[in-house]
Amino acid sequence: MHEPARVEQAVEEPVREDRFPHERVVNFCDAVFAIVITLLAIELRLPGGELIERVGADQAWGQTLGLLVSYLISFFVTGLFWVGHMLTWKHVRRVNGKVVWLALLQLFFVVLMPFATRQVSEHFLVYALVLTGISLFSWLVRRTVVQQEDLRVRLGPAQARLLLARGLIPLLVFSSAVPLGLFVPGKWAVLVFVLIFPLSTLARRRILAGGD
Repeated sequence: MHEPARVEQAVEEPVREDRFPHERVVNFCDAVFAIVITLLAIELRLPGGELIERVGADQAWGQTLGLLVSYLISFFVTGLFWVGHMLTWKHVRRVNGKVVWLALLQLFFVVLMPFATRQVSEHFLVYALVLTGISLFSWLVRRTVVQQEDLRVRLGPAQARLLLARGLIPLLVFSSAVPLGLFVPGKWAVLVFVLIFPLSTLARRRILAGGD
């Protein structure tokens, strides 16, 4: 009696194309972000007596303050990428090789954050390139998810555009910091990162005002 109904239901259900367990991919990415944020704090230490004696108290504490500022910037930037990662992956139903490899390439640059953070003051270009790499593959993951999950239908065109815009704005800001870092000291060039927040707010208002 119920056999035809079960057959019909099986035909109507969409065929999943997962090649990888969704939960394991997400948990792995979350673990990498957590480890990177923890490693950022390893460089933080109070100036020792030997350093103070060698360069003076003012310069020693100045270096410590610079490390603290670099840590705070990297902490919030890494957190920003992690939030974007969650906003994207909550829409993923099918985990295929393309999404996994794009995510791995993003993590390749994420794990460089502790190294790049140490270079902010002297080699800001390295820091900007790492952030550009993270944001590039973050946006490529978003674009792939929007396409393969048909988010323009599931969420509506406006929400799909907003998801893409939230990934594109950091890419534009961080990539613009690369040439800027060639001419401006790192402690000033890093201020361009603040543009992410007003640009994101502006994009959200314009996209949602435009509707579907």
